[in-house]
Amino acid sequence: MLTLRESYGSETSFTQKLATDLDSLNKINNLIGLPLVVKATNEYSVPNGSIDVVGFTAKNEVVVYEHQDLSGRADQTHVGKTSHYARMMKAKGFTVIGAVLLCESIDQIFLDTFEDIRWAYNKRRYNGHCNVHAVKSQWTDELEYIPELFTDDTIIKGSDTVLDHYQDFVSVYGADWAIQREENNGSAITLWHRPAELDNRYMAYVHTLKGSIKVGLHCLKGIKEQDEQFLQKITPKGFEYRRSQDRATIEASFPKNTDQEVLADETEKLKRSIRKHLTFA
Repeated sequence: MLTLRESYGSETSFTQKLATDLDSLNKINNLIGLPLVVKATNEYSVPNGSIDVVGFTAKNEVVVYEHQDLSGRADQTHVGKTSHYARMMKAKGFTVIGAVLLCESIDQIFLDTFEDIRWAYNKRRYNGHCNVHAVKSQWTDELEYIPELFTDDTIIKGSDTVLDHYQDFVSVYGADWAIQREENNGSAITLWHRPAELDNRYMAYVHTLKGSIKVGLHCLKGIKEQDEQFLQKITPKGFEYRRSQDRATIEASFPKNTDQEVLADETEKLKRSIRKHLTFA
């Protein structure tokens, strides 16, 4: 079986295809006992974002589909989006009957989270926005979509997001951050994390280099003029904006001996600037 990266090369390409492929959507629905959808919309607009795919049944009931990015592995951001988008659709007046996170691997803790949310649905079936599930995405060599339920041997029992250099930092200052991974490439040790308010093109980071530490935010792909304008507007005092061929960046540099609390405070200052702009834009 092929991964999303091997099959489509981008999450956007696949979700655009999925919205026009009712057979694939209904394969997902059959796995978790939902009725068939008869139409679907890609990138359904919601405030400050969009839902990957929204399906509608013959009764105009709604199913939300959120797909993980090219990493394939479910993360806090997409787990949170799946439940949140279902609630948003309910708030818009729709009858929501389910929400699905599509991914290639998932940690047990996220499945436990979904099970905890589903308690409200199992208690009262009108809480369809709480009927949240995770389904495994995979493709044949012919690009046929073959979703499956996760089984005991496909669930990640413990997180393999190993933190070494940043373990103490995260425990004290970043416990509520959406941590993606720690990366050691020889010249820099990087803690990657995601601001919850932004889409998965944006990655925040703490870089530890030989002589300095950098705190910042990258926009990594599909950079448009409005992305550059957004980054320029949210650049806090002490940070600098720059643009290269493949990314746009806000960054501040600090001496190697800078206290960890300062690094955490500067990161939070950046996140506050993001939230302030999105709230009052």
